[in-house]
Amino acid sequence: MKHCKACGVDVLSPGAQCPLCAAPLEGAGENVRAAYPPFVQRRVPWRMARRVLLFFSLLACMVCALVNLLTTPSFWWWLFVATGIGYLWLAVPHLFRKGGNAGGKLLMQVVCIALLQTALDAEIGWQGWSVTYALPATCCAGIAGVLVIILCNRTNWARYVLYQAALAALGFVPLALYAAGAAGNFVMALVPACLAAVSLLVMAVFGDRSIKNEFKRRLRF
Repeated sequence: MKHCKACGVDVLSPGAQCPLCAAPLEGAGENVRAAYPPFVQRRVPWRMARRVLLFFSLLACMVCALVNLLTTPSFWWWLFVATGIGYLWLAVPHLFRKGGNAGGKLLMQVVCIALLQTALDAEIGWQGWSVTYALPATCCAGIAGVLVIILCNRTNWARYVLYQAALAALGFVPLALYAAGAAGNFVMALVPACLAAVSLLVMAVFGDRSIKNEFKRRLRF
């Protein structure tokens, strides 16, 4: 056991200085081990694993494209495989990433699913179902999802209002597409717009100063 004259305490430490005042310690310290062993962080080779997965993903796309050209060149089904793999690389890592905001993850999934639906619609000859039916349903699901998240975290509502506003803005996209003639069902375009308007109304009526501060902090103005 070592002793610090400056602090007047006994110190169980293999070091030569007092952990409180950094003064020299006196006394013998034989057979003294540190209370906590040194921490050695083991690095998991995630980069190599991601490179391997990327290699096999590209290889799968190339093999499917080759088989497609050799068997059924009139129908390019390998694009569906490539689109699915691209969606997995774009959306899944963000979804399972540790930490982050649940509202941000939900917004990312809504955007990625909308892009996936649009790409699939274009690959099969553009029949318009992605913007007429799939996109409104996806927007409604996203708006409802962020409202559920807010209801489950009412004490920390301000963290999700920016994502709520972004999803509400997406809810007006189907109505804009219908007005531009790209979508063909007025009711399907109107439903997410009404849900988005209700979401914004709830935020305006029940919001407080913390929500305004959150907008200022996120948008930096």
